Amino acid sequence: MKIGEKYAARAANKDDNMVPLINVVFLMLVFFMVAGQIQKADPIAVMPPYSINDTRAVTDPNVVIVVGSDDSDSLYVDDERFVLDEIQAYLEQQFTAAENKEAFWVQIKADGAISLEKLRPVFNQVRLAGLTKVSLATQLERGEE
Repeated sequence: MKIGEKYAARAANKDDNMVPLINVVFLMLVFFMVAGQIQKADPIAVMPPYSINDTRAVTDPNVVIVVGSDDSDSLYVDDERFVLDEIQAYLEQQFTAAENKEAFWVQIKADGAISLEKLRPVFNQVRLAGLTKVSLATQLERGEE
């Protein structure tokens, strides 16, 4: 009878240790796909100013204006490089093409170290385009722990 063969230890295979590793990597992949936020990166790196207000917008902005730090003249509107004087016409065009004009809003992402003198012309271009719903992107200020 061959009863003992059923319980005999089989020879170790080199691939036996890979199966748990593959399982762990797969589970990590699924975790990061579900838990992670995927959002488009800004064309230039900006560190928004701090704020104590943690209210978030319900909808995504129709137009995003990214303003670089003081030492560079980087100005991007919807991921395309713009000159300051072209912003008003672009905003008017986007507002005209928008389906829901009541919900149309503009978000300005500016570096926290930027001076108000550099931001003022950007806000003026938005105002000249006739838009009133504008927000400045900020990051939540963390308390000292």
